[in-house]
Amino acid sequence: MYAVDADKENIRNMVFDREPEDWIELQMFVGRLFRECGFNTEISKVVELVRGKKEIDVYAQDVESEYESEILIECKFWNKPINQEVVHSFRTVVNDYGATSGFIVSKVGFQKGCIDAVNKTNIKLVTLKNLENRYFERWKKNLARKYRRYADPLFPYWDFPGKRVADGGEIDSSKRNLIYQAYRPICELGPGDDFDSTFTKKFPITLPIINDNIEAVGYLTITTYREFFDYIDENKEKALKHYKILYREVY
Repeated sequence: MYAVDADKENIRNMVFDREPEDWIELQMFVGRLFRECGFNTEISKVVELVRGKKEIDVYAQDVESEYESEILIECKFWNKPINQEVVHSFRTVVNDYGATSGFIVSKVGFQKGCIDAVNKTNIKLVTLKNLENRYFERWKKNLARKYRRYADPLFPYWDFPGKRVADGGEIDSSKRNLIYQAYRPICELGPGDDFDSTFTKKFPITLPIINDNIEAVGYLTITTYREFFDYIDENKEKALKHYKILYREVY
């Protein structure tokens, strides 16, 4: 058996915090990975081949590349190694469609002869962890770029000396700092995150949870990049709301 060895890469570079539980989840995880990396992605896409049509588990088009390369992905949630017949069949599909490349994603690995079957081809044999490692840096940077538009409106509130209060009065600086600490993952997103070679955070990150009275009602600890970006997605609008409450722009 040829078991794809994710340990040869940095296995901490994970996009997902758990393993898929079945074939449907494996397919959805792969599709989500490519979509969050900025690819145009379709699940169960039917494509036209030389000799008819074929349903592809995941289709991804890299719209950021010069030639908008297309990738076909086959997902196999088998409890046994993938055999050569699967590899040969998928290689034919990729070639007939004219895709730039193809991935076969296996749960446990591949039979020994599969390595020879993809030698000097555009087919890659991977596990989900291999795929996560391959696209990890792009995934981080793309999500940082996606969510930065929610950080920009917050900047005038927390930047020194800060914007003026709507009614001309004063604000509680401790509450302003509390909001910043609660939404630090969003506030700290900046233009450099789009261009840096790596987007890196040090975990764990502990944040106060605040209510509409701008009071801490608990704490949340973030330990992974998935939790980090999920937190931003869930709180991206609440952060601006709380600044507006503090600055008396809404009541």
